[in-house]
Amino acid sequence: MSLPGQRQQRYHFIDGYRAFAVILTMLCHSVASNTEQYFIAHGWPRLGDAIESFTGSGVDLFFVISGLVLLRPYLRNERKFDTPLYFKRRLTRIYPTYFAALLFGAAVIWYINAYPTWYNEKGVSIKLSLEETIRELPLLNLDGKYYNLAWWSVQVEALFYILVPVLVYRFPHAGNIGNKKVISLVVGTLVVSAVLQLFFDNYYPWIYSYRFMTLNLSRILDYPLCFLLGMMMATRDFSKKWGYGFMILGAVMFLSHWYYWPLRHAGWGAIYGGLLMVSFESVAIQKFLSRPFFVWFGERSYSFFLVHLSVFYLSGNITAHFTASRGIEYGLLSRLLGYVFTMLVGMVLFQVVERRFARGLVTEQMIWPWQGSKMRHD
Repeated sequence: MSLPGQRQQRYHFIDGYRAFAVILTMLCHSVASNTEQYFIAHGWPRLGDAIESFTGSGVDLFFVISGLVLLRPYLRNERKFDTPLYFKRRLTRIYPTYFAALLFGAAVIWYINAYPTWYNEKGVSIKLSLEETIRELPLLNLDGKYYNLAWWSVQVEALFYILVPVLVYRFPHAGNIGNKKVISLVVGTLVVSAVLQLFFDNYYPWIYSYRFMTLNLSRILDYPLCFLLGMMMATRDFSKKWGYGFMILGAVMFLSHWYYWPLRHAGWGAIYGGLLMVSFESVAIQKFLSRPFFVWFGERSYSFFLVHLSVFYLSGNITAHFTASRGIEYGLLSRLLGYVFTMLVGMVLFQVVERRFARGLVTEQMIWPWQGSKMRHD
């Protein structure tokens, strides 16, 4: 419940950033790997890595936004925190859509295995089973197996949601986070996360390792700075100078990730945190990202995120029925089908499931992204 005389402010340009994040993620899972391999083969490995990292940074941006949007009303004393109500709202907001996407993902895996092609050997290898489906029903998963590999990040976000009640009571509230505390929080978070990363990598690498990919909830150790930047913006306003400073810090950390890999996520978190700080001070950026087209994508970003990789699996299998190998013809047709089907499946998932559990939507009457005249203005 909002406190007397106060109303939580909604920033539609943040939906524009969500749109940017999901588009990056889709590019990462459709073209980034081939692009990276091309530059590696032509003697530009770090350029290829930078492109792959940039497209993969959509997840980092999502995490920064989560910390900002989820905690802002509580840390600014705009809403009283009610723990049971909070968990009820979070569960109804994210789980029904995830459950529908899980059923769709399972159906895609069944189809791929029922009608195999050469794509089965060079693409998706997981099998459909009741045991695996039950294992994936909870959002938290330790085995790293999914019908859709993009879902590993959903459980990292879910783990953050679980920690929110503690963060609300322990994190500094409005007016209690000065410049020195900001610096100490950033430095302390980087140090503590690095210590934990090194500890697990050396002693319990099956739980977490930065030397090889682990797709389970322990990956949250790579992203604490992303969530922290969002939480700090949830607590206080930052000037453009702070924003530019964080972007420079993020660039330095990203350039250092070739020597210590987890710094790439800390770097992108700082870059996006700084960019959001600047955006809160820039009317031009806010007006651009608040256009109906971007808000439409942003409000559907969760649905698009949940289904896009399953759709890519499906489009890869269908295309492989008509092509002999991973050539240009296969690449163009499979990506075209993947993008079109992702739009259609994501739109259906949003209309049938997600919008029923989301609050504050302004594009729910817009079936297509170009129907800007149907956007509801608050």
